[in-house]
Amino acid sequence: MRAPPWPVTALLLALAARGAAASVPTYPWRDAETGEWLVCDQCPPGTFVQRPCGRDSPTTCGACPPRHYTQFWNYLERCRYCNVICGEREEEARPCGATHNRACRCRSGFFEHAGFCLEHASCPPGAGVAAPGTPSQNTQCQPCPPGTFSTSSSSSERCQPHRNCTALGLAVNVPGSPFHDALCTNCTSFQLGLLEPGARGTEECEHAVVDFVAFQDISLKRLQRLQQALVDPGTQRPPPPLREGRAALQRRLWQQLMELREARPGALGVRLLQALRAARLPGLERSIREHFLPAQ
Repeated sequence: MRAPPWPVTALLLALAARGAAASVPTYPWRDAETGEWLVCDQCPPGTFVQRPCGRDSPTTCGACPPRHYTQFWNYLERCRYCNVICGEREEEARPCGATHNRACRCRSGFFEHAGFCLEHASCPPGAGVAAPGTPSQNTQCQPCPPGTFSTSSSSSERCQPHRNCTALGLAVNVPGSPFHDALCTNCTSFQLGLLEPGARGTEECEHAVVDFVAFQDISLKRLQRLQQALVDPGTQRPPPPLREGRAALQRRLWQQLMELREARPGALGVRLLQALRAARLPGLERSIREHFLPAQ
């Protein structure tokens, strides 16, 4: 290997000696007029080399113009342009400055993954937020532990404690589950279909029956059979959504029962018992009689 010319070797040794003696970094520069190799100071962050050093003059540094920057000590002839543009799902985390480029981060509700901003996941019914999503991490969900519930999909709500019916002076109508709150009532018994519409206690007790039926912990197929049995012959209803979750199915059944109650005041009990028989749900029919009808 051919040895470098002695002037270059001497220059490198001078650079090393000067760099060790001072904290300001340097760079080699060949004077265009004399052809002499010089050791010039670099310019600090936020500036650029406006004019290199001469034999008897130091390096002249100039400030970076707006929308330009230099991040490190340098011997650049011009500052770098701030070329980072925040995307549709991003926001500016740090504006362009003389010493740094613009920096972006994912907007609220999104997190960064593999260079993309993805929307924070929602925890499904029956699960709550264990840790909210951040600009760098997705939502962390956990199943609702015993005594708590979540009724909707959410990326921010935690599991809520069940209502304490006893503390409210009421009876537990439907125990709470991970998917719904405990349902309370002050109705413990009444004759289905025998109370006159508008009579004292009728509305409360019929409402309790609706809650009791709609939020039973039975299979989805049985809930769907009951929905179909409650539809009057000749009535056209849209087919149930594919893969409908338990919470949505129970809410739809509850709404169906309330519509039946309002459409035929006083006839809820008789119509419901008929539908339970048609849907082949003797266990649920027996539970309703035991829970609400007084012993004969």
